[in-house]
Amino acid sequence: MKTWMKLAGTGVLAIAAVFSAAAAIGGITGDAGADAAGSEAEGSLIWPETMEDAEFILREYDGCVAVFAAGERSPMTMTDIAVKSLREADRALLSAGLPASSKDEVLTLLEDLGS
Repeated sequence: MKTWMKLAGTGVLAIAAVFSAAAAIGGITGDAGADAAGSEAEGSLIWPETMEDAEFILREYDGCVAVFAAGERSPMTMTDIAVKSLREADRALLSAGLPASSKDEVLTLLEDLGS
């Protein structure tokens, strides 16, 4: 009887793992939670299509990540995120400028770069 209970418990855990993995993969690929109309999910960020559409630009300034108002040459905010500590891909994005159309996008980008 104890062996049967162990097998049943293991089966339940295996099924839960399969559903958890499917939900995680769906979340990564963007399939989870998509509605039939294809509208943006609440709380999702809409990235600007071009630098001209951006309200803010993230760039390197004095070796750190800085936030610039669009079209400005001096930063409006400096961070303590050292550019040399970032991955090569992130450094390349910063050298070109990371556009953001809102303060929420700036905060999201800074959180990603700082982690």
